[in-house]
Amino acid sequence: MRIPSWFLVSWVILTTVVAIGGGIVTYNQSRDRTQELNEIAPLEEGIDAWRTVELLVGWDEPELRVDTDIATPVILQPQQLPTDPRAEPTPDVTSNPSGVGGQATTAPTSEATTPTPTDGSSDIENTPTAPVVAPRSDPRRVNILLMGIDQREGEAGPFRTDTMIVLSLHPAANSGVMLSIPRDIWVAYPSGLGEGKINNANVIGTNNQYPGGGPELAKRTVQSFLGIPIHYYILVNFDAFLTIVDAIGPIEVCPPQPIDDPDYPDGSYGYKHVTFPAGCQDLEGERLLEYSRTRATEGGDLDRAERQQEVIVSIRNKAVSLGGVSSLADEAAAIWESVYQNIRTDLSFQELIELAFTAQQIPLDNIRQETIGYDRVYIRTLPDADSTEILVPIPSDIAALVAELFQ
Repeated sequence: MRIPSWFLVSWVILTTVVAIGGGIVTYNQSRDRTQELNEIAPLEEGIDAWRTVELLVGWDEPELRVDTDIATPVILQPQQLPTDPRAEPTPDVTSNPSGVGGQATTAPTSEATTPTPTDGSSDIENTPTAPVVAPRSDPRRVNILLMGIDQREGEAGPFRTDTMIVLSLHPAANSGVMLSIPRDIWVAYPSGLGEGKINNANVIGTNNQYPGGGPELAKRTVQSFLGIPIHYYILVNFDAFLTIVDAIGPIEVCPPQPIDDPDYPDGSYGYKHVTFPAGCQDLEGERLLEYSRTRATEGGDLDRAERQQEVIVSIRNKAVSLGGVSSLADEAAAIWESVYQNIRTDLSFQELIELAFTAQQIPLDNIRQETIGYDRVYIRTLPDADSTEILVPIPSDIAALVAELFQ
């Protein structure tokens, strides 16, 4: 029987269409699979063809390295809060400089009077060489926990971190995020170290000799709370802040309303009266520190968090106006020599310069500034002698904010 010519032509056309369509689908699947694998475990140079095939078809799936402390956000429900006042681990560091209280009972002698580490957790050099000014080479998002401690003269520590800001830089997207975390947020500390205010993690970590010290536990606590990786931390005291500000000159801030604080702590367990008029003004180091620390406005801690973000952005703007990181490179080593004893971090000096240069390159309009506000928490009073107020997170609201900011 003779096959009609129209049937042969139709069969060839159909076969061709199927082959082309299959090739497109296979290419898209292979491309997506390759991108997925590269995010999980980038292929090494010189890898053989057979290994590539194994990975693409899924015969030998690489293991994703996940920090078990950040697999899911840990946000306590109200019924989990302690009813026994002895369960509150947050000490009053102002009246108890040793930081001993609650679960934290014995402070190791390795905690110095400044944030300078003695346990080898920081790899910053005391006398760094001239840095190479370049942006961060890794285009992926990097999250840094910025912490400020209320360290007063003569105190041995450990200290609570009354300032906690997650700075997130995304070089590939040319964008950034600053998220302030109120100090009274109630959290669970990793590694079974109990529950308490998030600003007390540094004290708990030090007193329990957590690997990496108090700053590492603070970093892990924020990871667990937000459910995102925190890659690095930077912890500073007032002296480091003042030195950096003095090095670049007065900083402009613009309070929307007058500030009158008759009970500003003077650093020696006393008080002094500080005021700021409304409107833009240039502030030197000590005055800028007072502006950053005062809580004498209607919003209290939340207003202070917004002012601290304003100060960070203003310092960045002033540095850029002076020519940016490149123009300060020659002075960087000298500046570092005067502040390194008051800074603790798990970043190298070169990495600090790279991150500063990366932050400089991101337009201000692309840097989102947020604070975990009262609309995402509710206030509860602990049954202790001081009727301590805490902020209990609303899990769904925190998760929605994190997804919006860090997706």
